[in-house]
Amino acid sequence: MLQNIWTPNTCFINSKKAQIHSSSIWANWRIKGTGPCKLDLSKFPMDNVNCTLTLESYNYNRMEVLMVWNDVALIQFKDIELPDFTMYNYSTTSNQQYYAAGYWDELTVTFYFRRRYGWYLLQGFIPTYMTTFISWIPFYLGPRAIPARTMIGVNALLAMTFQFGNIMRNLPRVSYVKAIDVWVLG
Repeated sequence: MLQNIWTPNTCFINSKKAQIHSSSIWANWRIKGTGPCKLDLSKFPMDNVNCTLTLESYNYNRMEVLMVWNDVALIQFKDIELPDFTMYNYSTTSNQQYYAAGYWDELTVTFYFRRRYGWYLLQGFIPTYMTTFISWIPFYLGPRAIPARTMIGVNALLAMTFQFGNIMRNLPRVSYVKAIDVWVLG
């Protein structure tokens, strides 16, 4: 019966991966999709991430299928929270894209996420702050405590190097300076 029901053959044209979970006679589909996200890590870990998904009919142009958002484009049933991010907004846009076979309607939804930075405060900022504080102790020691001053200075340097390496190991490689780089190296 489902083969006899006409559908506009909608697809995510910018998805990296998509998987269909279920369908019914009413042609309702639950799709798990992975879309592209724009990352600018210059303010990391206090940064925001924007992810977009664009829907389009893959074989019917605008003359055959007119795709528009409803007045209420999306219905959010519950707050979206990921381990590292919280979604704080979304927006929808419509666009007409020209191809050789005519114009196609594109519907784009953009999700806005804010990074949760509590882990980075506890594992990065506070330990480096404490290490810097401890490295000032040699200034309060007497002039004859050279071995103690040297040991504290070297240990502080080693601790900062280890902490920085531990933080950077879990981050994507980028060719620009991040806020956490300035904190640790500053």
